[in-house]
Amino acid sequence: MQLTQAPAPGARALIRDEEWIIQNADQCNLGGWQLSCIGVSETVRNRHALFLTELEDITLIDPAKTELIYDESSTFTASRLFIEARLRQSALQNDAVVIGQHAVMDALPFQLQPAQRVLEQLRPRLLIADTVGLGKTLEAGILTAELMRRGKARRILVVTTKSMMRQFQQEFWNRFTIPLTRLDSAGIQRIRRDIPANHNPFNYYDRTIISVDTLKRDSEYRHYLEKAWWDLIIIDEAHNVSYKGNRTQSNRLAELLSQRSDALILLTATPHNGKKDSFASLMRMLDPTVLPSGADYTRDDVEHLFIRRFKKDVREQMKQDFPEREVFRLAAKASPMENLAFDALAELKLNSEGSGARDGAMLFRTVLEKALFSSPAACLQTLRERIRKLENKDPQHPDLEGLRDLQGLMQAIGPQQFSKFQHLIEQLRSGQHWRWDSRDPSDRLVIFTERVETLKFLQQELPKALGLKDEAVAILHGQLPDQEIQQTVEDFGKTHSPLRLLIASDVASEGLNLHYQAHRLIHFDISWSLMVFQQRNGRVDRYGQTRAPKIAYLLTEPRHERIRGDLRYLEILIDKDEQAAKNIGDPSAFMGLYDEELEELEVAKAIEGKATPEAFEALLVGDDVDPFEALWASASAAETPAVYTAQPQSAQTQELTSLFGNSYQYLRDALRLLAEQSPRDYPPVKYDDANKTLSLQPSRDLAQLLKRDLASEMWPEDNTFALSADKTVVESAIRQARDTNAWPQLHYLWALHPIAQWLDYKLMALFGRQRAPLLRVAQGLNAGEAIVLVLAQVPNRRGQAVLAEWMGVQLGAAGQVQGVLSLEDALQRTGLAGNLGSGANIRANDGNAPDARALQAALPGVIQAAQQHIRPIKQAFDADCRARLDRELSKLRTLQEKHTAQLELDFAKGIEQVNAAKRKQKESDTAELFNNYQQWIRDTLQLDDRAQFTVVAALMA
Repeated sequence: MQLTQAPAPGARALIRDEEWIIQNADQCNLGGWQLSCIGVSETVRNRHALFLTELEDITLIDPAKTELIYDESSTFTASRLFIEARLRQSALQNDAVVIGQHAVMDALPFQLQPAQRVLEQLRPRLLIADTVGLGKTLEAGILTAELMRRGKARRILVVTTKSMMRQFQQEFWNRFTIPLTRLDSAGIQRIRRDIPANHNPFNYYDRTIISVDTLKRDSEYRHYLEKAWWDLIIIDEAHNVSYKGNRTQSNRLAELLSQRSDALILLTATPHNGKKDSFASLMRMLDPTVLPSGADYTRDDVEHLFIRRFKKDVREQMKQDFPEREVFRLAAKASPMENLAFDALAELKLNSEGSGARDGAMLFRTVLEKALFSSPAACLQTLRERIRKLENKDPQHPDLEGLRDLQGLMQAIGPQQFSKFQHLIEQLRSGQHWRWDSRDPSDRLVIFTERVETLKFLQQELPKALGLKDEAVAILHGQLPDQEIQQTVEDFGKTHSPLRLLIASDVASEGLNLHYQAHRLIHFDISWSLMVFQQRNGRVDRYGQTRAPKIAYLLTEPRHERIRGDLRYLEILIDKDEQAAKNIGDPSAFMGLYDEELEELEVAKAIEGKATPEAFEALLVGDDVDPFEALWASASAAETPAVYTAQPQSAQTQELTSLFGNSYQYLRDALRLLAEQSPRDYPPVKYDDANKTLSLQPSRDLAQLLKRDLASEMWPEDNTFALSADKTVVESAIRQARDTNAWPQLHYLWALHPIAQWLDYKLMALFGRQRAPLLRVAQGLNAGEAIVLVLAQVPNRRGQAVLAEWMGVQLGAAGQVQGVLSLEDALQRTGLAGNLGSGANIRANDGNAPDARALQAALPGVIQAAQQHIRPIKQAFDADCRARLDRELSKLRTLQEKHTAQLELDFAKGIEQVNAAKRKQKESDTAELFNNYQQWIRDTLQLDDRAQFTVVAALMA
C-alpha cells in the first residue's frame, strides 16, 4: 500500500507480515518516509527497526475493520485473558506508584518516595543519597519496576563495584524479578564465546550489570558504550565517579554514560566531599543544563535532582526494621614487649620523615604509629618497605639504625605478646557481651581492619586460637578476583555454610549486605576516618537487621603518655560516630571534609601539631547540621548553616484495574488455557491455590526467550519454574536459598516476571491479527445491547503513548451509540470486574454464537464515538502539556542566560585571541546543549493530532 501522508506516531502497521508500532516518520530525500518502528507481534516484539515506505509494502491498521470473533472458551476465559493482557501492556500516564509497593519487601513509605519523584519528572533523573543502610538498592528496584510498567525501562544498564555485582543482581531478581546479565570476568568470557566478535554485547543483552573497574580496564567496552543506548542507567556508589579536582577515568566514564540514556539514577550514601564542584559534577550528569561549569549554586538550584534521608528522618517508620545498636570499647593494656616498641617509636629521631600532614602527607613517625595501632605485623611491613628504600638510596642513611632497632622490637612481638589480639580471644571465649559460639550459624562474626598485613595475621592466628577449621574463616580485600569476593559474601549469608568468621579490609565496607547471619562487628583497628566508621558499621546496622547490632572497638593502651594521648583522638572519633548515629546519621559532618584521606590527614594534623584532645574535639562540632546545608553555605559565612530536616511524606499509591483478583489467578488461567488449546506445545501446569503457587516446564518458545534473558543462576536446576504470588512464601525461599549454592528455586509471581510478560504478548495474539473477541456477559445489558471496549492512545512526537484512555462504547439493540462508559464502570456493570471490590460475575459459555453482523457493522460508529469522547480529554491534556512545555522552555531560557553570564566571567581575563577561539567553541557547545534539550522537551510534550484506537473486545447480553 502506497502511503500518501506520513503515518502518525503510535500508528500500528503491518510490515513484512509482522505488526509494528510506528514511533516516528522522517522525510526521505528520495521520496516517501523512513519509519522508525518497534515490534508488537510475538516474533519481533520490542525489537527496533527502520523501514523505507518506498521499498516496503506497508498497511496501516484500521480499527473500524477489526473482525469480531466469538469466544468459544468456557466462561469466556480467553476473552477475559485477552482484555487483561491488553490492560497490563497499555500505557500509564499517572504519577502514582502502582507496582513497586507489591515487590518482595515490606516497602516503607519513605522507600516509595524516590519512585514518586522520578515519575513526576519529565526526564527521569535522580540522585538517591540516603544514608548507609536505608535500602538504596531496594529504592532503585521500586523505581525501576515503575518505569518498566510504563514501558520506559526495557533496556537497563547497572554499573557498580565488583564486590557488589552479584548482590545487586540478586536483589533485583529475588525481589523484583528484574533479570540482569552479569558481565563479570566469567560473563565476559561467555559473551565472547556466544556472540560474533564484531557484535556489541550491550545490544545483545537488554539488561546488564557490569563493574566500573571492568569498564575502565577494557578500552573495547568504551567503544561499545558509545554505540549503545539504554532506557535506564543506574550507577551505584556514585561518589566514586564524581569530579574530585581532576577528571579521573571513572568520572569520564560516568559522564559518557549520562549521555547514553533518558533515565539516569545515581546511588550513594556519601554524595559529596565537601566541595561544591564535586557535588555539582553529579548534578550535571543528571542535567547538564542546570549548572554552568564553575558557577556557584544553592540548594534550590538542584534540590529537584536529589533525595537524601537519615535514620532520624525515618526512625518512626523503621522501628521494627532498625533495632538500636549497642557499642562496646574493648581496651587492652599493652604488653611489656609492646610498651618497648611504643616507647621506641615515641623517642625515634628521623632526619627524613616528610613535612607532615599540614602539607598533605603524614610524618613517617605518624605513619608508623597508625600502623602499630593496627598491628605489629602492619608496622613491621611499613618498616621493611622504608628500610629497603633507604638502603637503595644510601646504605649509610642516618635513619637506618633507629628503624632497624624498631624493626627488631616489632619482630619480638608474637601473638602471645600482642595484647589486643589476646584480649579479642578472651572476649570471644568468655566475655559477658562477646562470648561467641562458633557453632551457631546465626551468629557470624565480622572483623574489619584497614591493613592487609593485619588481615593476614588474623587469618593465620585467629583460627588456631579459637579452634576454627580453615573452612570457617574467609577474608575479603581489594586484590581478590571479583567472583571470589561475590562468592564469599554470598556464602557468609548462608545458614548451612561452614563459614563463621569474615575478616575484611575496607573494600567490604561499601554496600555489601553482611547482616543476614551476623549482627556483631568488631573494629580490630580504629579508622582515622569517620566515613569509614559509617561504612563499616552499616554492613550489619542496616535495613532488614532483625537483632540489635553489636559494635566493638578494640584498642591497645600503651604506658607511654604521649602515645596514650594520641589514642585519645581515636576515642573521640568513636564518640562522634555514636553521636552521629543518634542525631543526623552522617558522622562526616563533624569534620566537614567528606573525603576519607582528608579526614585521616586531619587526625594526623592534630597528633603532629600536639593539639590537646579537648581542642581536637572542639573542632568536631555540628552533629545537628545537615552536611548539605554546610555545602550550600558560603565559605565566608560566619553563621552556622541552618538545620534541614527531610520530611518523609507518603508517596501516592494506586491499584490498577484488573479483570482478575490477582496475578496468580491471571497466570494460572492463562497457562491452563494454553495447555488446553495446544497440549503438544505447552506441558501441563501444577497449581496450588492455597499458596498461590504454580510450577511449569517452559515451552520451546518460552525457553528460548528465558535462556536469552535469565542468568544461569536464575534457571531452576530441574528445568521446572516455580512461581508464587505469596510474598511471605517467596521471602522464605530467599532465606532458604542462602543455605545453598543455588539461587531461590521459587520466583515471585507478579506482572513483571519474564514469564508473565511473555504471557501478555502470547495472549494478545490469541484471536489473530486485527481481531477482537466477542463474549456474553451475565449482567448489565438487555437483549441486543452491547458494549465495545476501546483503547484510545495519543502519542507524542517521539512515538510514545502519553495519553491512554479506556472506554466502553454502549450500543442499543439497533446498533446505535447510546453513550460512553469508563472502563471501570463498564466492568462493574457487566460483572467482569475482578479487583474492583464487587467481585466477578462470570457466566458459563453455552457455545451458541450470536449473530454479530449488526455489531460488526456498527464498529465505524463506535470509533467515531470514541473519537468524540477522547477529543475534550485530549484537549485538556494537550493544554496541560502546552503549559508545562512553556514552563520548561522558560526554565531553559533562564538557565541558558546563566550559562552565558558565566562564560562572560570565565573569559573576562586572559589573552584576547586565545580567549576568542575558546569562547567560540564554548558558546557553540552551550548552544548545541540547549538546542538538544529544547527539542527533546518539545518532542516529549507536543502531542500528535491523531489518536490511535484499538477495538479490544465486544460484550453482549
